[in-house]
Amino acid sequence: MAYSAAAILALASQCAPNVAPQTVAAIVRTESHGRPFALNVNGGRQPVEQTDAASAAATAQRYIVAGYSVDLGLGQINSRNMRWLGLTWDTVFDPCTNVAALGRVITQNYNAAIPGRDPQSALRVALSLYNTGSSSRGFRNGYVARVVGNAGFADPVTVQEPTMPQPPLDARVQLISENLAPSMMRVAGSAAPPAWNLFERAAHAQQTANRSEMRESISVWRD
Repeated sequence: MAYSAAAILALASQCAPNVAPQTVAAIVRTESHGRPFALNVNGGRQPVEQTDAASAAATAQRYIVAGYSVDLGLGQINSRNMRWLGLTWDTVFDPCTNVAALGRVITQNYNAAIPGRDPQSALRVALSLYNTGSSSRGFRNGYVARVVGNAGFADPVTVQEPTMPQPPLDARVQLISENLAPSMMRVAGSAAPPAWNLFERAAHAQQTANRSEMRESISVWRD
């Protein structure tokens, strides 16, 4: 059994409301192809497809006892992450709970990735972290490209790792850097970024508001 695209979008809207539904759907399609009881045994022989939550949980636990980690459910949440995400064997295969955990992980990854990066690059680094725990391996193994492709977009973004840590920017410097960074420059009135890219859309909205405030300030000074 696999969830339809419409069902996954509905789950995303309800259970991970802080992330764009299209983003969640692209991750789910890449991770599990919409199968709520999907299992992936890391480094081991793969089990047959499971048909219900109870059998999926029992099968996963057998592999874990044997020393493997297992990716679980729609978002392929790794078994080693269950505790800090507050998941149990009774809840991890619940579709809404699993998608909520996906949203929590991708948001945490994005927040870790954003310092020193523009929102487009940070989102893709967050995807790499989601897949591998590394900010770069998810690019090299093609995962980031697959997620972006499953969202229906070709990806022109090339992410380069900073050569050294960059300090947080205060609000004014952040505004300047977002408006001047080449990957973030947009002509006023241009179309918003794709709906699946929640974080870039937020930056675009902020820039639009900033332009309006700047125009108002200019008109006041002219008066």
